[in-house]
Amino acid sequence: MSVQQIELNPWHKRQAALIHHFTSMAYLKSILPRAEHLIAMADAMLEERSHLDAMGIAHANWNQTSTAIHFATHAYPALVEFRDGIVEDIALRAFERYGPAGENQCARMLSEYAPRLIWATDEQEVSFKAEAERAFRYAAGLSGYVTRPGMVHDLAFWLDWNAGHINRQRVPRFRVRTDLVGVSGKTPPRTGVYVPKDEPYGALQFAWTGGYGELDDVYDLNHFGMMVLQRVGRKGLWGDTDALYRMLDENRGMNRAGWEQITAADSKHSAPHIARMMFESHPCEWYFVEMIEGEYEDIDGTYAGTGGPSVQQTRVPARKPCPRAGWWYTPAQIGRRYFKQDDVFPVIANSDWGDTFWLWALDQSTPKLG
Repeated sequence: MSVQQIELNPWHKRQAALIHHFTSMAYLKSILPRAEHLIAMADAMLEERSHLDAMGIAHANWNQTSTAIHFATHAYPALVEFRDGIVEDIALRAFERYGPAGENQCARMLSEYAPRLIWATDEQEVSFKAEAERAFRYAAGLSGYVTRPGMVHDLAFWLDWNAGHINRQRVPRFRVRTDLVGVSGKTPPRTGVYVPKDEPYGALQFAWTGGYGELDDVYDLNHFGMMVLQRVGRKGLWGDTDALYRMLDENRGMNRAGWEQITAADSKHSAPHIARMMFESHPCEWYFVEMIEGEYEDIDGTYAGTGGPSVQQTRVPARKPCPRAGWWYTPAQIGRRYFKQDDVFPVIANSDWGDTFWLWALDQSTPKLG
């Protein structure tokens, strides 16, 4: 039986590269020295300042929560637990087990039991808190992709891509394995990256076989999201903040409580605001995305990859000729349709989606009958 060969669209290639980076063993191991450094900083501060507790209580109006011993008893164990959790996660990789790095729990404990380090010097407090913030932000790179239920959508990938976490000019080559199919809510056939079938704007996911790693529902653009996409284009999503703000401004009735305070002066922050109304989740089938060892692809550095001629990134308006023979679909109609090159794409009348646009289907296999 032949296996249908399909290719990831440009932004899905970027998503796959990001997921592989953040879920790699190398990235997990690189969190460990950051956690150990926080413990070493705390040890040094406690050794230098603990003897001042009695004097602070007697002469500086400290209460028990202001002391070094309070930090050592209630906050310090959270640092140790953070470090030990990373060590355990490294060991569990042998059993195909993945999970968040634990930075959120540690940060909450520090916020609750050590909101101020009155017992330390001002310089020590500033330095420790800044280092903790950097370590937690770094660990969150992993946690965001393995937390269940998953919440990563296209904007989140766009932000990670533009943060420069990986080489934006060269990414690994990937192969879509249509013979390895997963289903939302089920354990995947193999640990790794999965692309939603026939959802070009649906976000890729990481799923694993060692427990609690089931595939989630796909996060995809909803009706309003597709309207925004048609207005700003793939290239303008999410960087054209002025266009996004105009779309938000024209549709304030959708989210009166959330958008009423946003003005033109806030347009540079419009992407996360409008994104809250642009996505929906639903179950789907997924294909396994295999990284081809030792092979790489030079790209243009953008997230959308709109500098190239790839048909997978194309949305073609109705009444225009089909640029390539194959299976295409439109959000205005359920299912795929086959078009020959130069066939004219039809208009779907009376559609709630407005103007009709046709998109290249990820799955190019012939539909099965019956």
